[in-house]
Amino acid sequence: MGGNGAGKTSLLEAIHVLGLGRSFRASDGRVLIKSGADTATLSGSVGSTVVGVGLAAGGLEIRIGGQYGSTAAELADLLPVQAIHAEIGGLVQGPPEARRRLLDWGVFHVEHRFLADWRKYRRALVQRNTALRGGAADDLLAAWEAELAGAAIALDQARRSYLEKLKPAFESIGARLLDERASLRYSRGWPADADLGTLLREGRDKDRNGGYTRSGPHRADLQFEIAEEKSRWRASKGQQKLLASAVVLAQLDLVAQHRDRDIALLVDEPAADLDPARLSALMAEIERSRAQLFIAAITAEGLPLGQAPRRFHVEHGQAKALL
Repeated sequence: MGGNGAGKTSLLEAIHVLGLGRSFRASDGRVLIKSGADTATLSGSVGSTVVGVGLAAGGLEIRIGGQYGSTAAELADLLPVQAIHAEIGGLVQGPPEARRRLLDWGVFHVEHRFLADWRKYRRALVQRNTALRGGAADDLLAAWEAELAGAAIALDQARRSYLEKLKPAFESIGARLLDERASLRYSRGWPADADLGTLLREGRDKDRNGGYTRSGPHRADLQFEIAEEKSRWRASKGQQKLLASAVVLAQLDLVAQHRDRDIALLVDEPAADLDPARLSALMAEIERSRAQLFIAAITAEGLPLGQAPRRFHVEHGQAKALL
């Protein structure tokens, strides 16, 4: 707890960076660097393992257990973390990149081959895009397209397998939060009846003109629906927040079950955009989840918690335990 600007969200943000290497508020980690400074450094302990993340204009430097050169994937594996925050409703209405990233966090933790296939796909995608912009000959493009298409099928299959596991939990949580039928629809990034290799070959000229690959899993998306109607523009801000929260909570429980461990859940100002009834529903789902829970709020009044949590007061970025 603490007043506006006391540093409550910053503490949650620090945990998020230690688990994912990025903020939940901004895609550019440089915004976390203090004005006038060149770098920012975060450190913490996950169990007995010391973790450090350095942020600079050149990117991330991750240290796990004293070892430099660790990867963001190793960080995510060590500290699985998700967040429900005041702007999470933008996940429903915003660009698809954030929805893909959230989806792939869950796929990464549940489908064991996903990371290798994702890295293979990203490598082929970068190489094809570079070749397109460089005016490469068709035979070079064909070589990268073969690798791209093979990895794309594997990625799509992993996402679909994961979503089959996720959808029942999402629909159940969504119905309790919204008192409506909530559903997810997945589009893979190229037409369902088309062969990706053929699309890439036939689309080379347009891709050359644009300088990028227009079809593939990097263009995949999730569509949220309430009562079988698209929710991107029809849902209220509160409904958007609840839809996005339902995905986070469903993923959290699925990953916790698969990993057989609690997942860190960061909740920032949960009452924002919600009436008392919807807030009660959300807090009930949060307490029901298998999570190590961190909640930031201005006051505890109005937060319907079934159990008395351990409370801290935050002022000037410093947290002090309250008796």
